[in-house]
Parts: sequence; C-alpha cells; structure tokens
Amino acid sequence: MSSSQPRNTEPGHPRLHQPFPLCDLEAVAVVAILLGLFQVLLALPLYYIDVSLPLLYLLPLCVGAMFVMAGSYTMACEKSPSRELMKGCAYTNVAGLVGALCALCVYSVSIHSVPTFDTSCDMDTYSSPHDISLHMCPGQQLSVFFRTVATLLLTYSVIALILHSLLSFSALKGLKSN
Repeated sequence: MSSSQPRNTEPGHPRLHQPFPLCDLEAVAVVAILLGLFQVLLALPLYYIDVSLPLLYLLPLCVGAMFVMAGSYTMACEKSPSRELMKGCAYTNVAGLVGALCALCVYSVSIHSVPTFDTSCDMDTYSSPHDISLHMCPGQQLSVFFRTVATLLLTYSVIALILHSLLSFSALKGLKSN
C-alpha cells in the first residue's frame, strides 16, 4: 500500500500484517507477479531444448502461474480486504512457497545434469575471428544456453521463495490477529 493512503484498520476487515515499517506489501506482490511471468516466459525455450529432464518446461509454467496467482491475491487483499481474500492469499502464498521449494530442487538437479553433446565438429566451419560465441560447437552452445536458462529459473525461484515466505507470514499473522 502506498504511503499516501491510510491503512484501513476497521475491526471487521482483517489486514495483512506489515512486518517492517518500510515494507510495501503491494510492491512485494507486484514483484511476485513479475517473477511468475518471468518463469512462464522462460518455459518457452525449455520446451524447445528439452535437454536434461523430459517435460521440464511444465514446471516453470505451473510454478509461474502459481506465483502470479499468489501475487494477485495479495494485491486484491491489500486493495479490498476481506476474510475470504485473506484465506485465499494465505493458501496461495503457502502453495507458492512449496512450489518454489520444489522448483529449487528440480532446477538444481537440472543444472548439474546437463548432458554433454558430441564435441567432434569442424571448428573451421563454426569459428569466426570476430564472434567469440562461435568458438564452440552447436551442441556446446546448446548446453551453455540450457544451463543459463536453468540458472535464471533457479535465481527467480530463490527470490520468489523469500517473497512468498514474507507474504505467507504476513497473511497468516493477519488471519491470526483477527
């Protein structure tokens, strides 16, 4: 909630608990939604480079949708608080927390299990003195690209884990206080 708008503290409306004085829960919800959208967008290259785990692209698609849903519930709960929205916010943020933990495990395994491709290629065909990325065979470039995408997904999952733990704590504490 922005600092210019007063917080509604009527007894009939449960509010999200604000753990820190300068913590803006709307901004945290927006970042959670953006992290979910990034996960969904990174599912597209995983669909085409199904390298280490079959159907790996489904994980960022589902987890990203869960992050977007949890952030949307948090935003709705901040805008118009009600007990039902607070319960939905708590449930979706706990589900986002569990999804981030599962994604963290799967992405860690997939980063370390990228298969190496046949490196016997004619480097004269692929090498160029001006482009450093062409000093690798296409199979090696694919492995590096997959590892980079999986590392990005892992990073986004760690950030989402922190955000959803904060939002889960805030929602559960808000439910308990009312």
